Amino acid sequence: MLLRLVLLLLAFPLGEMFVLHPSPEDQSHREQEIKKIILKSLHLPKEPSNSLSQLEHLRESLKNSIHSPPGNSSLPEDSGNSSCCRRSSQVLMKDLGWDGWVVLPESVAFVQCVSCGSGTSVQCCKPTAHHIVPFVYMDASGLVLSTVRLPRDCGCDLAEDTLDPAAMSPP
Repeated sequence: MLLRLVLLLLAFPLGEMFVLHPSPEDQSHREQEIKKIILKSLHLPKEPSNSLSQLEHLRESLKNSIHSPPGNSSLPEDSGNSSCCRRSSQVLMKDLGWDGWVVLPESVAFVQCVSCGSGTSVQCCKPTAHHIVPFVYMDASGLVLSTVRLPRDCGCDLAEDTLDPAAMSPP
């Protein structure tokens, strides 16, 4: 194991490592998927529109009075399952263009379940555990407190052959 680590360090000298980033098209598609899932979970047909300055004041007031633990501190990195992987990212409401109506949270840990390799069917990969994320937002009727159920961990049951792509997203 130590030999592998040494070889890895020698193969990639410091300062010359690279990071692969998704293309802008992939990122935009992913953001649209995330928007659909969260809007559906909040039972909203579309994004409400509000005064941004009013929301900033409300957001700061709520942040000062509510102390919540970090969103992904208890998420395990590996589900112990080699055929189904978690694709996890921290999603900022600002990046989704939702800072004009979502008061809190300012970001969420978003997990998508994907196949780890080409030999495994993506349909068998699905959420095995969820966490509840509280959302505070403004709509035409005022301040709304709701919750969204988001995937936390993934697994693959090869005996279960579902063709339903909705199995990859929360109910």
